[in-house]
Amino acid sequence: MRLARAGLLVNCRLADSQWTYSEGTRATIAIKGGRDRIVLRYRFRSYGQEWESIEQPVPTLWTPCRFGGERPWFICDVRANGVYCGRKVTTLYGGGRLFACRHCYRLGYAVQRVGPLDKAHHNLERLHRKLNAHYERPDLPAPPKPKWMRWKTYRWMAQQIEDGRERLDEAFIVGAQRILASIERVDHRRRSRR
Repeated sequence: MRLARAGLLVNCRLADSQWTYSEGTRATIAIKGGRDRIVLRYRFRSYGQEWESIEQPVPTLWTPCRFGGERPWFICDVRANGVYCGRKVTTLYGGGRLFACRHCYRLGYAVQRVGPLDKAHHNLERLHRKLNAHYERPDLPAPPKPKWMRWKTYRWMAQQIEDGRERLDEAFIVGAQRILASIERVDHRRRSRR
């Protein structure tokens, strides 16, 4: 949508996009826009290889919106594991030589890579944000009801926070039991070696 707002998906014009990584490395990509496709121009280097110039065309598709207007989509025009993708996506990721969709690069969301304890904390933090409150610790009571919120909604969210605390306690107990079992196995091995 940012490219559409910038007029790159309507006019055939060239624009540069730049960003800086946390370690200070700068990156630039040239985007030549058009209604049916955009062309990405950039340089890429694999580890230990020379820089190569890449020009990647990316098809775009426009779908009508419910209340008028159109919405642009990128078509992932990449072959992953020998299979053409062709998905209609909003975001392409630069995880390798070509820009491709999340599925082609097998990218997950951050919350999918964490354990049950972190998921429970994440859920409690999300519920606190909905109540315009800062999540500090799980043992604190539910934050007060925001002025604009209905009591029925607030009671439901307070119950969700209580249920989240119980899931957090259960995840903590399971994690602690695993650690204790691991310690017991190590102690048993040490005793059996003596």
